[in-house]
Amino acid sequence: MDVVRAVRKVTGLSLWYSRVLARQAPVTLLEGLPADRAQSAVALLRSAGARVEWRQEPEPGERTAPSP
Repeated sequence: MDVVRAVRKVTGLSLWYSRVLARQAPVTLLEGLPADRAQSAVALLRSAGARVEWRQEPEPGERTAPSP
């Protein structure tokens, strides 16, 4: 239940929909956040007992792999 409440706090969704998302894990909760807000969301979810992964997207025009 703590994870559901944490999902609700991070996303601002209803308790019912937060529960649905928590049960459907793994899911993407938030996209396009500034790094500081993403880190605080990860910390909140982890403190509630969730397994969380934060994937930082590359900047536009930045290469993700070296060219051959």
